Amino acid sequence: MNRLTRHFCYMTVMAAGLATGCDQKEDVLEIETPGAEVDVERDTETGEVEIDVDEK
Repeated sequence: MNRLTRHFCYMTVMAAGLATGCDQKEDVLEIETPGAEVDVERDTETGEVEIDVDEK
């Protein structure tokens, strides 16, 4: 999945989440390398940080 498509899907899911009132998370950092993708998100209510690493 290319980056533009992934961002579009992410924004669609985020908009749906905000509309339904689920946890609100803020994208802090996104890194893409040939071997992995790293996403860092922060919960806007609690300040909790979530780090997700996906190996390709």
